Amino acid sequence: MRKYILLNLTGLFVFFLFTCMFISCGKSGKSNPESEESSKPPTTSVGPKATQFTMLMVAEAFKYAANKLPEEQRKDFLQESPIGGLYDATEKVNRGVADGEIKVSEISGKALGEALYQKMFGSDRGGLSGARAKANRIKCVNNLSSIGKAMLGFSQDNGSRTPWNFAPSQQRNHFGSNYNLTVGSIFGLAAVKAEVVTAKILISPCDKGRFAANEKVQEDWRNYNTKGGQPIPHDGLSYGLCFGGDFQRPATVVAMTRNLSTDDLATAGWVGAEDAKRGMAGLQVGQGQVVRADGSASLSTSADLGANGRIIATHIGSRGGTSPLGASRTEVILPY
Repeated sequence: MRKYILLNLTGLFVFFLFTCMFISCGKSGKSNPESEESSKPPTTSVGPKATQFTMLMVAEAFKYAANKLPEEQRKDFLQESPIGGLYDATEKVNRGVADGEIKVSEISGKALGEALYQKMFGSDRGGLSGARAKANRIKCVNNLSSIGKAMLGFSQDNGSRTPWNFAPSQQRNHFGSNYNLTVGSIFGLAAVKAEVVTAKILISPCDKGRFAANEKVQEDWRNYNTKGGQPIPHDGLSYGLCFGGDFQRPATVVAMTRNLSTDDLATAGWVGAEDAKRGMAGLQVGQGQVVRADGSASLSTSADLGANGRIIATHIGSRGGTSPLGASRTEVILPY
């Protein structure tokens, strides 16, 4: 019978969460007439016109029932009931306050609410800002994935070659007399632009300092043409390209965020926002993003870089494809 009643009351669980501050810590300040009125006992009549129970009254009813039980049954009852989540939350809050993990100015619902907000979302805890930064990194990874697909499509149309592995005839065909390997010149090639489609994927959401310049690149997108002497300006780009990237060498790195400490993946690390030239506002030291020839785009740390890094060691060891014989090159071009 008890379980039957509890099952029918599970719909009230969401309401009990709102009473956490009252149950665990009580209320502070003067009571207002509304709350006093709502806590008055309901009429003894039943039926459609009977006074309804308030959330606080139902929560108090469960607490009252629990207190009448033997101690060994009380906890099981509370956890089994719809108020179980609230019971566990209250226990954790009180332990946190006792251990000093949650710091409150006074024992009141408002003070506890402020403390919980600061702990979960305060800038010093990195809660909300940290979540936003992580979301931006994921979006950046998606951009790199799109760039990888665009370069793959271009390579498939050009004998499996990337612009940095062109044969002389391909250089003349795509670059004309303006053969100069830079990030802006490669993304400014007509055939690469056709694969990239929009300049929006060339700016990382982690690179706030270059947003305005990228908007200008978007406005002038149709006008860029490397062969015609108009490559894309670097100040509107967030990504670099690796000379060792080869789509017939799946483990090689094709593109990456621009915040590398050097122009060589075998010696570089990821720099943070404090680096005025190479840093990106939304990335800390040791954070970056890469995409490889097999299409895998991922978050990266400095442990991935360097000659013995998790990603670069495999990159260097790759063989075959249209690249020169031997180890894959680790030099990169960055948008500076």
